[in-house]
Amino acid sequence: MTPGSNLLAQALTVIAPQLAQYWAATGREVNTVGIYVTSFAEPVDVYGSIQPVPRALYEKYGLDFNKNYVTFYTTRAIDDVFRGRSGDQLTFGGKRWQVESSNDWQFVDGWNGLLCIEVTADD
Repeated sequence: MTPGSNLLAQALTVIAPQLAQYWAATGREVNTVGIYVTSFAEPVDVYGSIQPVPRALYEKYGLDFNKNYVTFYTTRAIDDVFRGRSGDQLTFGGKRWQVESSNDWQFVDGWNGLLCIEVTADD
């Protein structure tokens, strides 16, 4: 395989792509109790491959064993959490997921691997 061949697009012709709803973060405002609240654009459909992060990798990656993580591979450019701004979110499997980090191969090979953490009302 060579850079630019878009390995993910090729893989999604062999395995069934999975549908997620993509919520782009549009900004943050401080609410009445001083907490930043992120606003999101209306969701749009995005396809990719959703893979659970093996628990054996949690310690290596410094992840919290009390949380659930997945990697979402997609050909769409999606933003992760960055200093001073919230990342985008995804909905799939009946759950909402915060994009924590991105292995961005968008400019090299046309895809992203997004580490996502399940968010709940308590988060």
